[in-house]
Amino acid sequence: MAAHCPKCNYKLKLSDWRPECPKCGVNVLYYGIEEELRKEADTAEYHYAKRQPKFDRLKFSLIGHPLSIVRIALGLLPIVATLLPMGTVEYVLPFGTTHSQVNLISIINFLINSDIKNFDLLLGLFNGILVGKAMIFWAVALVSLVLMVLVTLIGWFFLTLSCSPKGMRRNIGFPIVGIVLSTVSFVSFNLMIKALSASLPGIFTGSANPTAYIAAVLIFVAMIVINVIYKRKNIPVKYKDVSEYLIPYSERPSTIAKQKEKEEAPAAEPVNA
Repeated sequence: MAAHCPKCNYKLKLSDWRPECPKCGVNVLYYGIEEELRKEADTAEYHYAKRQPKFDRLKFSLIGHPLSIVRIALGLLPIVATLLPMGTVEYVLPFGTTHSQVNLISIINFLINSDIKNFDLLLGLFNGILVGKAMIFWAVALVSLVLMVLVTLIGWFFLTLSCSPKGMRRNIGFPIVGIVLSTVSFVSFNLMIKALSASLPGIFTGSANPTAYIAAVLIFVAMIVINVIYKRKNIPVKYKDVSEYLIPYSERPSTIAKQKEKEEAPAAEPVNA
């Protein structure tokens, strides 16, 4: 056993099978383990102190203020607005008349239930003389609507990072983009209806319902207003004080104070038998 005692450097022999050093009596196996555990605890507390401000900002972005809660609640409502009827269309065909309302669910069902032949037919209509222009407006309206939904989802996710350096810019920028896309979708849908009604008189009729568009725009505007108020109030983030954990345990004021108290404490008097 070619090892030495970690305290007195006594060379241990094969006959020294006990865990204690025969010279100084210290436990060779566990000597210094408290210091190692303290170092590991210091490292864990240091990383905790580094992460805590991020957690505080996340918490404050979600529930740190009544405006934060309202902002999170409004974040997904523009998508709910697209579930309202955005318009109605009616086709008069030889085998009957088809009347349907247009909203996000009906568009998704149409795309899911359409097979490859239907998509080929739709692509062919873009080159049609009568309805080609109307189909372009339809494609622009559909793409703008899908992008608006995606922007809303992404913006809602970034609301959790509202207290980051660029959080306020994103919180205002995403609703502005949502308003633009909603407007493009609504205008393109109107132009499609007008173009189809003019190209297919007596066969196609339709009308746009501004309720969904107005609801979505009002929600986006409300989110912008809330963020502007948030910015003007300059509401500070409530951080948990973890500065002590950034200092090594042995150098902390509380540790030094405890050590002084221990050193200055009077020694206990021996009890007489």
